[in-house]
Amino acid sequence: MWRLGSFVANLRPVIAPLLFVLAAIPPLYILIMIQYSAITVPFWDHTELIRWIAAWHDGTFHFSSLWAPHNHTRPFVYRLVMLFNAVLTDWDIRSEYIYMYVAIYGAFACHAAVITRLYASGTRQAMYPIILLLTSLVMFSPVGHNNHWWSMMFQLNATNFFIALGFMLVFLWPTNRAAHILAAASCWLAAYTLTNGLFAMAAIMVAFQLSGSQLLRPDRFGLFWAANLALVSACYLPGITMEQRATHPSIGELVHFSLAYLGAPFSGLLWFPYRNMFDIPISTVANVVGGCGLLATFACLGLHGWPRLRTRDPAAMVLFGFAGFAILSAVATGWARAAVDEYGVSNGNASRYTIFAAYLLLGQFYYLGAGFAQGWWDNLPGKLRPNQIMMIAATLFVVLSFVSYARALPVYADAHRFNESLSMAYLWGLEPMPEDKLIHPEPESVAFLKKELQLLQIGPYANRPAIEVPAAVGKFSQPACLSSTRTVTQNFMASDNGLRSLVLKFVTPNGAGTDGHVNWRLEEIGGADSIASGSLQGDQIKDWRPVRLKLPYLGSSKGKSYELVFTGSGSDVHAACLPLYEPVVGSQQPVIISDADEARRGTLTMEFTMEYAQ
Repeated sequence: MWRLGSFVANLRPVIAPLLFVLAAIPPLYILIMIQYSAITVPFWDHTELIRWIAAWHDGTFHFSSLWAPHNHTRPFVYRLVMLFNAVLTDWDIRSEYIYMYVAIYGAFACHAAVITRLYASGTRQAMYPIILLLTSLVMFSPVGHNNHWWSMMFQLNATNFFIALGFMLVFLWPTNRAAHILAAASCWLAAYTLTNGLFAMAAIMVAFQLSGSQLLRPDRFGLFWAANLALVSACYLPGITMEQRATHPSIGELVHFSLAYLGAPFSGLLWFPYRNMFDIPISTVANVVGGCGLLATFACLGLHGWPRLRTRDPAAMVLFGFAGFAILSAVATGWARAAVDEYGVSNGNASRYTIFAAYLLLGQFYYLGAGFAQGWWDNLPGKLRPNQIMMIAATLFVVLSFVSYARALPVYADAHRFNESLSMAYLWGLEPMPEDKLIHPEPESVAFLKKELQLLQIGPYANRPAIEVPAAVGKFSQPACLSSTRTVTQNFMASDNGLRSLVLKFVTPNGAGTDGHVNWRLEEIGGADSIASGSLQGDQIKDWRPVRLKLPYLGSSKGKSYELVFTGSGSDVHAACLPLYEPVVGSQQPVIISDADEARRGTLTMEFTMEYAQ
C-alpha cells in the first residue's frame, strides 16, 4: 500500500538539491528587480552629492568635508565611494548599483559563512540547505524594496555588509584576537557609513561581557569593544545635531514603534503589505504582533541558550548578538523617527528599516537550525516532535514568502515608471518642469542641481549629442591680449535652442611664458543675472588649442542676444590673447575692446563655435 512516509523517503535524494535551487531564486530575483526598477538619475537626498562633485571639479574640494555630519550620522564611507565613483564615471548613477550588488551579496556571503560554520559539526546536514533557504528569503526580501531601487541606499547596504562581516568574525572565532581586530575595523567602517555601526559595537560588547568567565568581572574582549565604542563615540558624536522635532516619542510610542520595526521583516514576508514604492502602511497591528512573537521566541531560546552563551558557543553568541543589535537599532531609530511626521509610529513599517530588524529573526533561525543539526532538541519531554514542527513551520514560511515575492512585483514596476517620469525632468535646460517636484521638494535645490550638472556635463547630461554651429569670420587679423588693463566683449545671437557651450581658441604669442588667468562671463543682453562664469589658469591655455566654456543648458536660447566678456591679469608680455578676424557681412557684431582709459568699438570679431544640446 502506498504510504506518505515511503514517498518522502524516496524524495530525500532530491530534496537538498531542490532546496539549494530555491535558495538561489531570491538573489536572482533581486538582481533582476534592481536592473528593472533602479532609479538612474539624481533623486531626493542623493542630490546632495553635487556639492562634493562640483567642489572636486572646481578645485575647492577638501577631504575633511566628507567628515561633516548629516543629522545623526557621519556617512564618510558612503560619500567617499559615491564621490570617487562619480568622478570616474561622470556621475553615471547606473554604475552605483555595482557597489549595491557588492554590498548586498557580500552581506549574504557573510551570513552563509556563519551557517556553514554553525552546522559544520552537526550530524544532520539536511539543516544546512533549509537554513540557507530561509536566510536567502529574508536577506533578499522585497519587504526591503526601498533598499533595492535607490542607489543612495548603498549607505544601508554597505553598513549591513560591514556589520555582517564583523559579527561573522567575532561570533565564529570568539577567542581569536585577529578576528576581533578585523571585526573592530569593519564596525568602524560601518559606523562611518551609518550610525547602526555603533549599535553593532555595543551588541558585541554586551554579548562578550555576558559570556565572560565571570559575569560581574570585566571581560578582556568586552573591554576591547568598550574601548572601541568609547573611542569611536569620542570622534563621532561631537558636532552631531539632530533635526528639529516638535516632540520626542513617549515611552508608549517608542515601544510601539520598536515592536513594529522588529516585526516588519517577518510579518511582511508572511503577507506583503506595500502598495507602491513610497507606501508606508498606517496599520501596525501585523508587525507589532510579529515583533511581540519574535521577542517571545527569543526569550525562550535565550533561556535555553544561556548555558551555551556562558561557554561562548557560536550559535548562542549569534542568537544574543543579533538580537541585541536589532533591539538597539529599533529603539534608537524609534527615538529619532517615531514622532517625526504625520506617520508617527507607523514609520516603524518603513521598508528601509527591515534590513537591520531582520537580525532578530535571523539569529533565531541560526540557533534553531544549529540545535536541530546537533541534536539539542532530541530529548525534549513529552510527545512533542520538534523536527516535524520545524519542517511544517519552515515549509509554510517558504510558501508564504514566495507568494510575497510575487506580490511585490507591482512595487518594482512602480519604481520603474517613477524613474521614467523622473528622467523627464532632466531633458532640457533650467526652465521649471512639472517633474521637478519629483527630484526634490525645494525648487532652489533643483535649479542648483541642474545648473551644476549641466555646467559639468555629468549625470543625466553626460555624453549627450550636440550640434556645432561655427561663427562665420573672415581672415585672421591680430590678437587681442587679455591683460589687467583690457577686456574683450563679443555680442552674438544664438541660432538655436539648447545652447550648452562655446568653443574658442586662444593664442600665446609670447610662448610658454603665459601666466596669470583669464576670467569670463556670459550674460543675456537685457537679462538681470549672469548666466555663467569661470576662470582659466595660464597653464591651461595653449597656443591655438580649443577651450570649451561650459554653460547651463539655455533651453529657449534661439534668437536671443548674449554678451561674452573676457578679462585678464598681468601685462601684455605674459598675457593670453584672443585671435581676432575680419567680420563677414551678416555675421555677429564686432568685438568691443576696452582699455583702462578708453573704450572703442573695433572692426574685428572673434571666432568661436556654439554647441547646442539635442
